[in-house]
Amino acid sequence: MFKFRRPVGLFLCGGGALGAWQSGVLAGLVRQGLHFDAVAGFSIGSLNGAAYCYDKTGDLKRLWKGLKPERILKFRPRYYNIPLELYQQDGGSLATKLSFFVQNQLARLTLFSDRPVYDFLNDWLARSGPQFPRNIKFYVISHAVETKLPYIVRFDGSTQGHNLSFTDALVASSAIPTIFPPVPVEEHGRRYHLVDGGVIGIATINLSLFEGCRTVIMISNSRPEDVDFPREGPFGYFEHKARRMLAIHTQKIYESRVFIKSEPDVHLIKPPADLGLDLLEFDGEKCARAYDIGEAEAGNFLRRAEQGEER
Repeated sequence: MFKFRRPVGLFLCGGGALGAWQSGVLAGLVRQGLHFDAVAGFSIGSLNGAAYCYDKTGDLKRLWKGLKPERILKFRPRYYNIPLELYQQDGGSLATKLSFFVQNQLARLTLFSDRPVYDFLNDWLARSGPQFPRNIKFYVISHAVETKLPYIVRFDGSTQGHNLSFTDALVASSAIPTIFPPVPVEEHGRRYHLVDGGVIGIATINLSLFEGCRTVIMISNSRPEDVDFPREGPFGYFEHKARRMLAIHTQKIYESRVFIKSEPDVHLIKPPADLGLDLLEFDGEKCARAYDIGEAEAGNFLRRAEQGEER
């Protein structure tokens, strides 16, 4: 039987519809007896983390299989005059700088309503009550546009006691710039706008949340090859940029393990091959296939861990 040093932390990366794969991995690990003491996630990773906290990982395959694009993507373009900035390397030509300026302006235009996401979460999780069935620390990570820093809300076994509701925190974490609108929050007399930081690239999320853990398991939706993901289809440019930033984020998050004083064993689980899905391809049949691949990979990971091959 596999044995991991406790406490065990779980970090769930973002990735839109690719999160179907992550759901399969998570559900497979839980079904085979692995449990966690602390969970953190951003974007779709925060929604999968919420499923774990509410002991609802058994629902995930059914939910993904039943997805249709129109259930998630309701066209409602809006422009938000907020200081949102995407990642930009220093230097570059005038044309490059002009291109980034245009990209930043376009990122403030959102194409779809977040109401379907709210409706889904309210129907699935909010009715379960404020207390988690699991006594667990859960960190929901988004990005504060005004401070250009990660915005982290910690829930200690309950959704109560915060200036940001649990549902708002999850929606904010999933508010992909250009796709979904930002979520406002008031704190210390200031107003912030929260978005999904996984595709911005300005402030890197790290594993310091798991200080004290002896084992941390990261479930990524990205592969190293995604840094050079090809531009194809009507959303090709968005897919290329988002995949690239997610892959860079994943690598930087994994590298941050060296700064944890408790020196945990950190295991990174990533897709073994291309999943045949785009970030916004909420197609139930394709998502179900990705889920099955993730579920199989959970078994592979645990077998390698049992044989001492995973580090």
